[in-house]
Amino acid sequence: MSLLDDFIESSEAAHGTSTIQYGADSLIPTNGFDGQDNVRLETGYVSTGFGQIEEPIFELDYVQFQMPAKLVDMAVSNNILIVALDTYRLLRIDLDNALEVEEIEITRKSSDGKIAKIFFDPTGRHLIITTDHGENYYLYEKWRRTKALPKFKGVTITCIAWNKQATLTDPSTREILVGTKNGLIYETCLEPTDDIFFRKEEKYFQQVYSIHESTMPIVGLHFEMFPVNNRKYFVMATTTTRIYQFIGTVVPPSVEENEKAMFENLFGNYHVNPGFQELPGELPHSELHFFSRFHELQQQGIAESFAWLTGPGIYHGALVFGSQDVGGIVVDDVQLLQYPSIPAEDDSGRLVIEIPISVALTEFHFILLYKDRIRAICQLNDQIVYEEMIPINPGEYVIGMTVDDIKKTFWIYTTLSMYELRISNEERDVWKLYLEKQKYNAALRYCKDPAQKDKVFTAQARDYFLQKRFKMSAQIFADSTVPFEEVALMFVEKQEIDALRVYLTNKLGRLRKNDQSQKTIVATWLVEIYLSKQNELEDLASSAHCLPNNNSLIPNTEAYYIEQLDETRDEFKSFLETYNGHLHRPTTYKLMASQGRNEEFLFFASLVGDYDKVIHHWIIEKNWTKALEVLSKEADPDVFYKFSPVLMENEPYETVNVWMRQSNLNPRQLIPSLLRYDHKKLMEKAGQNQAIRYLSHVVTSLNNTDPAIHNFLLTLYATQKTPDETALLTFLKNEGREMHYDLDYALRLCTQNNRTQSCVHIYSQMGLYEEAVNLALKNEDLELARINADKPEDDEPLRKKLWLSIAKHIVHEKNNDIKSALEFLKQSNLLKIEDILVFFPDFVLIDDFKEEICTALEKYNDTIDDIKTEMDEATKSGENIRMDIRELKSRFALVNAADKCYHCYFPLYAREFYIFPCQHGFHSDCLAEKMYKILPARNMKRIKAIQDLIQKETNSTPSSVHQMNAGTKLMNTAKNVIFPSDASIEDTKKDHHDLTMGRLEQLREELDDIIASECVLCGDAMIKSVDQPFIGDEETDVAAGWAV
Repeated sequence: MSLLDDFIESSEAAHGTSTIQYGADSLIPTNGFDGQDNVRLETGYVSTGFGQIEEPIFELDYVQFQMPAKLVDMAVSNNILIVALDTYRLLRIDLDNALEVEEIEITRKSSDGKIAKIFFDPTGRHLIITTDHGENYYLYEKWRRTKALPKFKGVTITCIAWNKQATLTDPSTREILVGTKNGLIYETCLEPTDDIFFRKEEKYFQQVYSIHESTMPIVGLHFEMFPVNNRKYFVMATTTTRIYQFIGTVVPPSVEENEKAMFENLFGNYHVNPGFQELPGELPHSELHFFSRFHELQQQGIAESFAWLTGPGIYHGALVFGSQDVGGIVVDDVQLLQYPSIPAEDDSGRLVIEIPISVALTEFHFILLYKDRIRAICQLNDQIVYEEMIPINPGEYVIGMTVDDIKKTFWIYTTLSMYELRISNEERDVWKLYLEKQKYNAALRYCKDPAQKDKVFTAQARDYFLQKRFKMSAQIFADSTVPFEEVALMFVEKQEIDALRVYLTNKLGRLRKNDQSQKTIVATWLVEIYLSKQNELEDLASSAHCLPNNNSLIPNTEAYYIEQLDETRDEFKSFLETYNGHLHRPTTYKLMASQGRNEEFLFFASLVGDYDKVIHHWIIEKNWTKALEVLSKEADPDVFYKFSPVLMENEPYETVNVWMRQSNLNPRQLIPSLLRYDHKKLMEKAGQNQAIRYLSHVVTSLNNTDPAIHNFLLTLYATQKTPDETALLTFLKNEGREMHYDLDYALRLCTQNNRTQSCVHIYSQMGLYEEAVNLALKNEDLELARINADKPEDDEPLRKKLWLSIAKHIVHEKNNDIKSALEFLKQSNLLKIEDILVFFPDFVLIDDFKEEICTALEKYNDTIDDIKTEMDEATKSGENIRMDIRELKSRFALVNAADKCYHCYFPLYAREFYIFPCQHGFHSDCLAEKMYKILPARNMKRIKAIQDLIQKETNSTPSSVHQMNAGTKLMNTAKNVIFPSDASIEDTKKDHHDLTMGRLEQLREELDDIIASECVLCGDAMIKSVDQPFIGDEETDVAAGWAV
């Protein structure tokens, strides 16, 4: 649809048209603009044949807008449409808001002439109007009226080269070039201002070049900045018959020279003998257009191609920017498209050439505007792909065509109407045209779906196959949907096995994940091809070895075939690394073995982790180093257990190294391999026993606790043909108290192999210290005996007994050597001189012991003196204690009558009380109550029990006994003298009373010890109660009463 959606209506009756499409055999006239009624045949853009409904690429839409006057010229830029009317008025329409049409009057004089042309910059902000009398006006986007350009006076503008560097943030046009009717090129810069009377918009207007042909107008003008040099510019200018190219550097003017032309230096190099190309023709009009794939306003790209309307045809080509300098040429691959012929109007049947009024350029088409129709010609095949008649009313004629280079919209206008040529999906069938030209890469670039790509791949592959470019054909066949068996047979029939290998490899990579069977078959076939290829190259290299030339670049030489063989091997290894998961292992092994490819066999087995086969191969070859190298990469312990016996037998040192690097081995499973090891047969690397080396590593580094391992290591240590027991003892001592070997077995083994020190250590570990000492003494190892005699640290009698055994042995074995015995006595702190005297015979002279006996007697005297001193100190301490007791009995405290209980604040004398040295006093019941809160539950229960017992004993004592006064006691005494029998009865009662009172006194003392051992206010009890609150639960109500 048109961008002017609000102005377009269906008007088929008012604007009936006749559209002619070029079909295969005939012309089909149709009427109307509705796509449903038009049957367009677009030659060169046929249906892809995949069943989809294709919309037309070109469609001419009539814009329903009533012109208030005849249209003179029209321009569209950045979605802003400007219409110039013959009434000297402008219509400005923002196509984003097409309902609002702004009308602007051109302020002019009657002698200014008619409007010749309008020029609109790409940003849609700057408009220049020129008249046939050389008067020029300027309109800025925010203005409602035009301004005259006095510096432009007398110049009829024919074209303008706008500056792409102009941005929406800068109101100026920047430097622009202006082409005129008399063959001159000017440079200027417009800066709009609101000062209508004094400020001039044109900063300067300076001529920079002349073609020296005053009758030849400049009809096309354009400049571009070089991509890699922002000071180098390219300018193209055209007349109706000539095309000029200018290249040079520009010098931006300084602040002082703000009115100096920037392009003056560039054109200065072409004033003398400028180069140009001229085409014949007498056209009264001409146009120059450029195309850029990047046309956004803020990202305008460099023009890629151009089209120039000339008499012989459309002169077009590409623009290639590189290192060109002054005098260079940017235009490349130029061509001349002749205008299509049409039947003459006189029904003579002859064809005549009609020159178009205007032309436009798209990426793939030329749009040609004629006086009554519009055509589109494909650039790829020069064919007319679209033609449609323009409805012309009487008195109406076509004026021209304008293009919005920013929005890429195309507009045709007549004196009374406007049309929009809508172009959609222009590149839809471009792939077919490139395919016809055998430009396959370009065709693939424009394919829209897999079906189109498949057609291109198929055609390209078959073309390469016919050209005998088999490998390239194979690569492309793999991307196509041509049946697998068909392609395979094609290469087999041509005996192109290399190409078949390329095809299979590429096809394998494109199979789906669930095509497992197909992948396995293809991969296996490739394995067979690779193996056969390597055998073939080896045979060729062997047959060509007699040739002296070793240059690998020359075919049919040994070096050449060897190089090819190396490449094939590398390629095969890469293939195996990629697709080993799709190969059937037994079949692959069988193929490799049948063709004697041992290297590839081992590589594949290593690749898939089948180290069993690789190790087995190297063991057969007796290459123990290679076998161990492969074994070290294995993670399965069963493989180690399987091959370790033979490896340990032939290469023990490296085998143990491999074992030690593996942390997942069970040493018990390696015992059979260790048994195969014969240290006496293989004296390798410093003569170290490799079995002991490995088991020591297992025990010390891996902390193995398996008794079988420890017993085996013990056996190896004990059975060594060396008298040195250091290694065995170190092993036994490292075991410590948590022994993992069998003690009985160890003792028996060490006894059988005469390992005395080890036997002594084992006896000691078993707690048989006497046996250990006796065995050491038996072997005359006194130092070992002394060490074991000190081991029972908790049993001093046993230690003394063991030392006595050693002493007896020394005395007897040394033939009553007194000096040796006395030296031994100094080594023990348990034995004294009298302990060892019994071991000497009776006839030994005391003179030899004189000094030692005197020393012993002196020690005894010192001991007696120390005991006597201690006794004196104890007697003195007893006297001090007795004196303290007597002082305690006489201790007292003064209590005043006004003293009160510190708990209830009643007088102390009111009832029984306690007084402390700190002068704090408490009633006995108050103190007990206070202690209840502090004492533990155990003491509280005891206090309660004591109080109950006191109460019980008190109640059992008659009250008369307590009330007996002195007179009564005197009377009773007299009575007892007179009546002895009554006296005995009274004595019995008195004894019972004394017993009761004694028990009460005892209970009271115990009670005092509990509750009155210290003051409750300043003793330890107060310190321990620091965590208790000042206000208890029972005082909560009282505290609440003080709340404010």
